[in-house]
Amino acid sequence: MTAREPQPKREPRPLAELVGLYANGRGWGEHLALGRLRNQWASVVGESVASRSEPFKLSGGVLTIRAETGTWATELTLLGRSLAQRADQALGGGVVREVRVVSSGGFHRPPAGS
Repeated sequence: MTAREPQPKREPRPLAELVGLYANGRGWGEHLALGRLRNQWASVVGESVASRSEPFKLSGGVLTIRAETGTWATELTLLGRSLAQRADQALGGGVVREVRVVSSGGFHRPPAGS
C-alpha cells in the first residue's frame, strides 16, 4: 500500500465567484456585464436618460448605447466620457473604457416585468 500525498486544503468559494470564473473562461464576461448594466441602467444614468436609452452592446470595452432619437443620441454622445465612467464604476471597474451612441429611431422598450 502506498502512502497518499496530503492534499492541500481547499476553502469553499462563493458560487457567484465560481460562476464568474467559468463565464469569463468561456468568453461570456461581457455578456453578463451587459445584463447587469441593463438591470441597473436607471440608477447609473438617471430615470430621464434611462427612459430614452438603453445599453445595447458591450464588446472589447466599448459600450454601445441605443438612444430613442437622434437628438438624444447627440446628447448622450456629448456625455460619453461621463457615461463610460459611470457604467464602468457600476460594473466594478476595468470593463467599460469607451461609449458609442446610436440612434434607433424610436426604439420600443418592453414594459417592466415582461
